Amino acid sequence: MTEPRVGLLTQALGAICRYCPMCIHARAHPDSFLGRILHHPLHADHCPFWKAEKAVAGDGGKR
Repeated sequence: MTEPRVGLLTQALGAICRYCPMCIHARAHPDSFLGRILHHPLHADHCPFWKAEKAVAGDGGKR
C-alpha cells in the first residue's frame, strides 16, 4: 500500500510547528514546564499545527 499524500496546507502548518521556538524547546526538554504543557493531550488533540506536523512526519501522532 502507498502512504496517503499530505497536502500543501498541511505541510505549511506542519512547518510552523517544526520551526516554532516554543515547540523546539518542548521537544528538546519534554520534562520542562513548557514541554509538559505542549505534550499534554489537551494541546496535542486541539492544536492544528501539532496535528499537521504529526501528519507530515508520518509517525501517526506518536509523541
